[in-house]
Amino acid sequence: MLRAVLIAFGLLAAALGAYLYWLHRTQAYLHLRSLTAPPVHHASEARTRVLHVPGCQRDFIVKVGELVEPQITPSSSPNDLALAEKLYGAAHRIRHSPAMVWEQNAFTLTEWPPETLQLALNTGHVVQTLDGIELGVDSFNAIRARMRDHNLPFKDELVHGNQSWTYRLTIPSSCGPAWRSIYERTLTETPELDAQIYPPAGSTDHSPRPAAFLNRLALEYTLQSASAPAAVLTEEARKATRMKK
Repeated sequence: MLRAVLIAFGLLAAALGAYLYWLHRTQAYLHLRSLTAPPVHHASEARTRVLHVPGCQRDFIVKVGELVEPQITPSSSPNDLALAEKLYGAAHRIRHSPAMVWEQNAFTLTEWPPETLQLALNTGHVVQTLDGIELGVDSFNAIRARMRDHNLPFKDELVHGNQSWTYRLTIPSSCGPAWRSIYERTLTETPELDAQIYPPAGSTDHSPRPAAFLNRLALEYTLQSASAPAAVLTEEARKATRMKK
């Protein structure tokens, strides 16, 4: 009898421990998400809407309340510029530059010719891209795993800037074959970061190693025409996006 009571007590303790662990993980996950991310609902309660983005090959089915961006594609036509101003307000013009900047609460949107639209996430927010990837939540490892799961190609590279490293991951865009999607993260260069990136002495492979970035969250997204030259924005250009007219 005593043995049966002890076994039952042990099972109850294990169940309680499992519940507390699940509750802690759930609260920790919710803590990562911001007010710009949609509330978590059961699947039966989720509602969807159709998002039409001019220039994309198809429309998108998104959750109601989900902050999905960008809702424009880079273009210089008067109609597209009018739509951009309707959605985001008047653009700031960067001095001595053809770029246009729309500053929003959750992100900063910058259009650079030729046909390049960059979205930089503001601290403390979450934005879902047209690819279904959440900036501020998804790591580069998660994005790469998604590409492998769907048998889609991806290309990554490390770019050494002025006292910084930028990791760049390029994938097929859900906007259509006329576009490419680029996810980036820039870190300030330090001796510790250099040690992780540069191959060890005597290595036969002299390529920089991206492992230091793979568990980092993606914070920048670029929608770019597939015909445009692929290039990471320069440090000067990044600073310029924060300058008002």
